[in-house]
Amino acid sequence: MTDRTPKRSGARRRPAPSDMRERRPRPQGAPAREGSPAYPQGRPVRRPDTAPMQDTAPKKKKKKKNKFLVVLKKIGAAIVTTMLSLLLVMIITGTIVATALTIYVLDFMEESTSVTFATLESGSDTYFYGTDIDEETGEEKLIVLNHIKTDVQRIPITIDKIPQDVRNAFTCTEDERFYSHDGVDYKRTFSAFLNMFLHFYDTEQGGSTITQQLIKALTGDDEHSMQRKIREIFSAMQLEKTYSKDEILEEYLNYIAFGGPVNGIQLASTRYFGKDVQDLTIPEAAVLASIPKSPEYYGPKVETYDEEGNIIVDGEANNKIRQRYVLWQMYKNGVITYDEYQEYLNTKIIYTWSPEYKELHPEVDLEELETEQKTYTWEVDAMMYEAADIVQKQFNLETQQEAIERINKGGYRIYSTTDRKMQKYVEEKMLDINNLMDRGFVARWVDLDNDGEVEEEIPHVAFVALRYDGSVMCQVGNVGPKVGSLSTSYAVTEPRQIGSTVKPITTYGLALETDLIHWGSVRTDKPIMEVNGKPWPSNYSESSAVSISNQQYNIYYFLQKSFNTVPAQLCQELTPKAVFKFATENMGMMLDPDDESYSPLSIGALTWGITLENLVNAYIPYGNLGVYNEAHIISKIEDGSHKVIYSNDGNARQAVSAETAYVMNRLLKNVIDQGTGTGARLNYKVLVGKTGTSENWQNLTFVGLTRDFVSGVTIGYREYNDSLQLPTSLHSSEVWKRIIGEYADTMFMDTPVDFERCPTVIDAPMCTSTGCIAGANCPKGITGYWKSSNAPPCDGAHYVAPDPSTVDPNAGGGGNAPADPNAGGGGDVPADPNAGGGGGDVPADPNAGGGGWVDPNAGGGGDVPADPNAGGVSEW
Repeated sequence: MTDRTPKRSGARRRPAPSDMRERRPRPQGAPAREGSPAYPQGRPVRRPDTAPMQDTAPKKKKKKKNKFLVVLKKIGAAIVTTMLSLLLVMIITGTIVATALTIYVLDFMEESTSVTFATLESGSDTYFYGTDIDEETGEEKLIVLNHIKTDVQRIPITIDKIPQDVRNAFTCTEDERFYSHDGVDYKRTFSAFLNMFLHFYDTEQGGSTITQQLIKALTGDDEHSMQRKIREIFSAMQLEKTYSKDEILEEYLNYIAFGGPVNGIQLASTRYFGKDVQDLTIPEAAVLASIPKSPEYYGPKVETYDEEGNIIVDGEANNKIRQRYVLWQMYKNGVITYDEYQEYLNTKIIYTWSPEYKELHPEVDLEELETEQKTYTWEVDAMMYEAADIVQKQFNLETQQEAIERINKGGYRIYSTTDRKMQKYVEEKMLDINNLMDRGFVARWVDLDNDGEVEEEIPHVAFVALRYDGSVMCQVGNVGPKVGSLSTSYAVTEPRQIGSTVKPITTYGLALETDLIHWGSVRTDKPIMEVNGKPWPSNYSESSAVSISNQQYNIYYFLQKSFNTVPAQLCQELTPKAVFKFATENMGMMLDPDDESYSPLSIGALTWGITLENLVNAYIPYGNLGVYNEAHIISKIEDGSHKVIYSNDGNARQAVSAETAYVMNRLLKNVIDQGTGTGARLNYKVLVGKTGTSENWQNLTFVGLTRDFVSGVTIGYREYNDSLQLPTSLHSSEVWKRIIGEYADTMFMDTPVDFERCPTVIDAPMCTSTGCIAGANCPKGITGYWKSSNAPPCDGAHYVAPDPSTVDPNAGGGGNAPADPNAGGGGDVPADPNAGGGGGDVPADPNAGGGGWVDPNAGGGGDVPADPNAGGVSEW
């Protein structure tokens, strides 16, 4: 068998047989092949019977490994692995912490984004705004009626009026890098942080910039914590983005504390030096710049003693030391020279309490110098009272005074609805009572306090005018020059008795709304009960003679002449409960619960009375097709951020139907044309209204409505006393006309003369026999007005046998007793007293002359005896 030549290293090997076919067993004794287990593949095999191979590589010696290095490598690998693991853990932990910290910080950033001067000024002045007409453009413009300084004393001043030297004194001392940082002085902040632990400085080093101090002072956020500092830093950065440096410095100098109640640079200048900030010297500016660090320690007027009388804190001496530091800072920052620095160190400071100042300025009154006390106008008074009621409800405060104090803390912007032209006109009219009535005619000399000395009592006169949306056009709380602020206002705050002006908004109103009565309904003048053996109610004349005629009249006439009997009858039929509900819920009257009784609801003998504004407000539906809007002098209130926190557009609602409102409007027109209100009649505009008089003529009222506005007047003495009675010949309708008649008649020439009519109301002549809509053969009287739901036509069958109970055998007047009102033509019938002609002996119109019974209330009306169970005075 021929030997095969061994393959050289690197030669390509043929595929193993096993790759191509099944391996066969080697014959016994046969030499093993290369690549077989006997010959390791890739190594030359030396056969015993052959010569050694010439190209076989020599065998290398195996090196021994260093065990120390091996161990060291393993230890190093373990350390590196551990360090990498720790680093990874730290990275993951750091990421989590950074994420949490970012969210935490973003929360503070979100809080800080809302910080503006407007919100900070919630402790600033409150402004009352009104509107006026620009004389050049004829357009409305916003004007400041008044502004109330916060109870923290300060006098605001703009930055342009603060000298640069004064500004330098504060910036060099409190924040020398003020004009270069973005709200935070990181160098100073870091230094202050380290000082907390390492105590580089003898005292606690502050790191707050002027911007940060401003935020802290105005927000009141003085918590000693890291959270507060973070909030402060982000707020400062946000403020710097929003406002200029001058704006921030102005705000700061107006709000920092200078000791006690003194805040702001202007007031501090006045208090300490008796001069305006523009006149301060650099040494004086340095004195003021020394105070804010600690007003209770550096305030020049601070003196604190121990129990033994030894001085503990000498503010003036402490301020002198601090002043030197301020001057040094000004020199160090290059705003004064070294020579000036030396000069100012030795300049004598003269304070307002020093003998030197008093000798130099004997004429100066510091209180007058600080502020001129201004009396609120009637308009601002009314706005304050209304705002206080709003704030009291909104913040659930216990008293109105708490609300006023909250308003005085400032920041509110309160907007008025007043018509400035009308307000000025009425105020001028009411400056002198002689413009309205003869002072000597109404003055009374009485001893009210029983001290033996009589004093002059002049009646009050108040006036209110409202638009039909409820907004106040004008209000004056009393006659004569206004004295003081938040005075008693008989227009908006002081309840008074209202007399017969109650009738249209109680009994007549509900009876008309429910179709219990219509324009011509026939009623009998008779009482509903006896009180103490006397008929109640009765119609009192000016001579106090009881007058009950037992005659029949139409509803329009009973209201025209202000009878008391029919309203009482209506109240009895409707029930006091229903009438009270109508008056309070529909007409908005603010009645006392005890007013749910006959006397208050029928004749106006209220327990306490209501305000003139509330009375006038209740008449709005009768000039507005039944729509009621609540009276308001404030249109809206904004907080310091200009966010509207309250607004009022009248909150319109339907109080009575449009038909009821228009029929009542025509009934009230008849009062002006032919009844107790003739003294208010206008020349051009249609006026409707109602008069009222309280017991013993202590109060007179009148409410008048034109197409343009509704208004009212109240006249009376401040106390109820038998010696205080108004003259019976004084008529409220005439006083109303003297106040506003000419204005109402001539200042609204571009609006309709009469009211908008309700198209469904029927107007037609009234049958004088039945009070129904007259037919072709009926005796026709006054034109009447009927709701479509209650407009009965007369059927012409006029004659009915008379009811003996309606015949008053003692009734004055000629002819027979009142006959059956249904009698046709002629005869003795209760004719329309205002109709020209008509049946024979009839109760005549007292203003027309002639026979028949005369209404004792004509030309001024009278009193009625009060319901003894009503708890109030009687009125007609």
